[in-house]
This record gives sequence, C-alpha cells and structure tokens, in this order.
Amino acid sequence: MSEGPPPEGTAAEEEERTEPRIRVIKGTPWRIDAARRERWSAEEFVREHALEVRQIGDPVLHRPASRPKLPKAELEALVARMFASMVASNGIGIAAPQIGVPLKIAIIDVDGAGIVAIEPTIDEISEEIEETSEGCLSVRGFYGMLERPLGARLSAADVNGKRFVIEGDELGAQCMIHETDHLSGTLYIDHLRSREDLYPIRPDETEEVGA
Repeated sequence: MSEGPPPEGTAAEEEERTEPRIRVIKGTPWRIDAARRERWSAEEFVREHALEVRQIGDPVLHRPASRPKLPKAELEALVARMFASMVASNGIGIAAPQIGVPLKIAIIDVDGAGIVAIEPTIDEISEEIEETSEGCLSVRGFYGMLERPLGARLSAADVNGKRFVIEGDELGAQCMIHETDHLSGTLYIDHLRSREDLYPIRPDETEEVGA
C-alpha cells in the first residue's frame, strides 16, 4: 500500500500522535523484531534480496492467492524478501503476490508494527468512514481518493499456525484492509468510484508507499 500526498496539517498531527494505529487484541502476532528489522533493512541485504514489485496488469495481482504450506524456514526466507522489497520501495506494507508469490501472506508495518499475517481476514470494520488518499507499490506513480473505514479488526495466523487478532485505526485500518484485499486479487483502484479519482504524483509531492 502507499500513502498518497498527505493533506495540510498532517505533519503536525503526526508529531502529536502518541497512540499506535495498530493494536494487538488477542494472541501474539509474528513480528519482525528489532534485530531482523536492522538486518533486513541493511543496504546490502536489500540489494541482494529485494525483488521487483509486480505492477498492475500482472496476472498474479488479479487472482486470489493460495494458502501457504511452506516449512517455517522457507516462510521466514519469503518474509525477508518481502520486507526487503518493501524497504526498497519505501513501503509500509506488502503482500506476497506483489513479489510474484501467490500466497496469503502480508506484512503490515504502519508505525513500524512489523506484523506478519498469514491467511488474514477482515472480521469487522467501523461504520464511520472517511475519504482519504491511498497508493500502492503495484500502481507506481499514482494515488487515488476513496472512502475507507476509520477502524478495522483483522485475524490471522502466525508462523506456527496460532491465530491472533489486531485492530487498526485510520492508516492502520487502511493498510490492514489494503493488504488483505491484495490476497483476494483486489487492488485499491478497484474501489474507486471512477478513474477520475486517480491522480499522478507530482515531483514536489511525497509518495510514502505502503502496500
């Protein structure tokens, strides 16, 4: 997912933010800890392991992903490649199909949450919605304006198959929904009211890509 250009006042609001936008409600998620984050973010590691992010039109992005049946070591190696690819693209989240692997695995990294979700599902969304900007690593150079719920609840499995539940607000909820959509073959542009709600990112705008 990627954030589009932030509205006026966002920078000040970010500085004042103290509450995390993703919270663990039940269980213990598989998290990218500080040691892995440092190792997987290192320039040499990213250069060696990051893969090209697939772009809109690639068949892998437009069909449902499958349940992963990989050994733990292979799952971790895949997650490392996903994370390196996300870092290379300045992301805040990524789904396995975006690097050409059609499996139901996503990383949600809003506010550095570092949560790895296997077979995630969105169980609840808030009734309150807002129009917001959204971008995607797989729709490079553009952002869209669309309505998203302000809150969401997601359940998923960790690397050992144990379920956990997280809740997200605002960008946290947006990223959770965006990544879960990827695993069903849906991109955010499929939710736009029309292609007139899709805008190119100007050179003077910051594209913080997320998922």
